[in-house]
Amino acid sequence: MRIRNALKNSFFGVLGQIALIVVGFFCQRAMNLLMGAELVGMSGVISNVIAILSVSELGIATAVVYNLYAAIAGQDEERIAGLMNLYRKAYIAFALVILGLGMGVMPFIHHILKEVTFSLGYIRLVFFLWLVRTVLSYLLSYKRSILIADQKEYLVSIVMLVVNVLNYTSTIAILEFTRNYVLALGFNIGVEVAGNLWLAAYVNRKYPFLARLRKAPLEPAMVGKVVDNIKNIFVTRLFTKLLLSTDKIIASGMITTVVAGLFTNYCLVTQSVLNILVALAGALKPTLGHLFLEKDREKDVRVLRQITFLFFLLSSVASVCVFCLITPFVRDLWLNEKYLMEMGFVAASVGQFFVTAMGLPLEGVMSVTGLFHKERNVAIVTTLVNLALSLLLVGKMGVAGIAVGTIAAYLVQIGCRMGVFFREYVKQSPISYLADLAQYGAVTAAEIALVYPLTVRIYRGGIFSFLLIAVTAAGLALAIDLLLYSRSWKLRSVLEMVRQAMVKKAG
Repeated sequence: MRIRNALKNSFFGVLGQIALIVVGFFCQRAMNLLMGAELVGMSGVISNVIAILSVSELGIATAVVYNLYAAIAGQDEERIAGLMNLYRKAYIAFALVILGLGMGVMPFIHHILKEVTFSLGYIRLVFFLWLVRTVLSYLLSYKRSILIADQKEYLVSIVMLVVNVLNYTSTIAILEFTRNYVLALGFNIGVEVAGNLWLAAYVNRKYPFLARLRKAPLEPAMVGKVVDNIKNIFVTRLFTKLLLSTDKIIASGMITTVVAGLFTNYCLVTQSVLNILVALAGALKPTLGHLFLEKDREKDVRVLRQITFLFFLLSSVASVCVFCLITPFVRDLWLNEKYLMEMGFVAASVGQFFVTAMGLPLEGVMSVTGLFHKERNVAIVTTLVNLALSLLLVGKMGVAGIAVGTIAAYLVQIGCRMGVFFREYVKQSPISYLADLAQYGAVTAAEIALVYPLTVRIYRGGIFSFLLIAVTAAGLALAIDLLLYSRSWKLRSVLEMVRQAMVKKAG
């Protein structure tokens, strides 16, 4: 059942991300060609500022979902309802805090938008709409946590797929006919509100005891436990938000907002592919949460190495494809050559993608082990490394230096998490896992060095030539992986796990 639920969550999560990649690129193309890279850069910077403000959520979602695993497994309706009631009250408070912080920042937002031609009033209006969008999401979306903890995240994925497709397509239509970005943002807010209201109504029907126990208190011991976790998660979320959200702000503030727009376009490519892997990792978390309740440390390590190998197979193929395809895609199929970035930035972006993707399995197991106090320290160190190196290197390497700084930060993050998980949780040496990661990185780098020159020679322009190099890059990378690991227990175990899941599904 666990594997079946994980596959179902993974399937709909990945399917949703693939669909969003397609419509997302059309939407970004419309924004670039109809409104310009300056608007794209401004929108990207504003959304990142809002993301940093949203750290006031304090991480209660992570703490509540973590405790929901055991409550759902034990069918403890009182505790489930108590956790959800705490969650609801906290989110109302956090929404108000985010609104207050956002209104405080709004008068100064133009100071981090370098060389923009938009009026001050327009910049503040766009910022306000992004702020309202975020506040409403907190007020309406908290009920989805019980679906995630109950291994029914595929329902959330389906609803959010519909919402996002409607948002992207409506944005394209509105920009095409009116050139009114503010109108598009307003429509997006309405669609997201409708989607969250539907999810809330579904949860009310699926878990009727939540209404019956709407005022059920959470026992003081559990409240204390959740609060302790939140204290640690808060710092983790604060620094993680800074890690994820500062790159575009640095590019806008220290170079130009137009460069930040070009940076945003390339990030859309790598982030779209990464989101597929993030969706897969997220779909596996509930299964990992229930699995780790068994307290079998040897099994935990084996599962981590299996999942990491699976992510290597996906990440290596994706990295080779992105490196080989991103330039012809941006220049010939999506935008035009004035939106191109130098190859040094491309290499750094692909490196950042691969390192981030390979850190997802460790991030997943850390989130279900309850080691929140350790994650706090990891987040602080990672973010400080990123900020220091990005600010240092942007002056010497330009926008590529920002990506290099982020790569170094994610490597530090992986190293810290690896030490915490193996030393503190499973009480084993991390050497074998470290060797796995080093080997996977070397193999992927070698594949890029071998495949990229071949695709450059093959490519002649046009969609058919693009598809040819895409198939060539993916096929060669996957063939090399399978050849190198044909006798590995990790490959056999992953194939066997998939086979068992398919047999159970067919039965």
